[in-house]
Amino acid sequence: MMKISRTIFIVCAFSAFGFSYAQAATIPFFANKYPQLDSKLWYISNGWTNGPIQSCEWLASAISADEQRVKITLSDKGGKVAPYGCGEVQSMKKMSFGVYEVSMRSAKGSGLNSNFFTYTGDPVHDEIDFEFLGKNPKTVQVNYFANNKNYGGVNINLGFDASAAFHTYKFVWEPTRITWYVDGKQVFQTKVGAKNLPLHPQRFYMSLWSGSKLVNGWLGPFNYTAPASAEYEWVRYTPLDAIPTDASGIGR
Repeated sequence: MMKISRTIFIVCAFSAFGFSYAQAATIPFFANKYPQLDSKLWYISNGWTNGPIQSCEWLASAISADEQRVKITLSDKGGKVAPYGCGEVQSMKKMSFGVYEVSMRSAKGSGLNSNFFTYTGDPVHDEIDFEFLGKNPKTVQVNYFANNKNYGGVNINLGFDASAAFHTYKFVWEPTRITWYVDGKQVFQTKVGAKNLPLHPQRFYMSLWSGSKLVNGWLGPFNYTAPASAEYEWVRYTPLDAIPTDASGIGR
């Protein structure tokens, strides 16, 4: 299907990619090798798992694309270490304070976790999440880690089925607070002046995975019946100093 010539873009202001923090720039997701992701900008996890909580294996074959979106599919086509295949994409470079946004459709089904988040990697675990638990696609869980400590997930009632259509989700990460939005509406914010917040640069992540029995209490039991998918239309990053502010000074 190489006849498709249209390019999908990720809108991003990120100097590590060769662009200025001062203004937004457009970064091609696939460069000139559609439908392959640009390996200079994006890394696809392949051939491993996140440990015993996961019942599927990250596989590059779980990532596909068409003109409008990137698709991550969980299926019974497993790899060498797990009977099911699932997918994860992460940015090669790390970003700091700013606005992180996505337009996505989550996966539906007990035991599934589709998401959009940022994460530092070892040795310091900082993380900011939107996690969609497929057992209840009408909610999303927002969460964060700072200095290896999880500060707890908060379940947000969306008022719609996140697996049925695309919606926009974003968080504004500032040194003194994090604010989460759904379709432009604020749904949660950390306390102003909170001392235990992420401070280290992080990578973008997008993934879909299935849980093991160890996380049944969180994700619900996973019983494979058919492939499931999450789709991503675009991802956007704006650095903190380029964010317009409202009267209260909160980046919007």
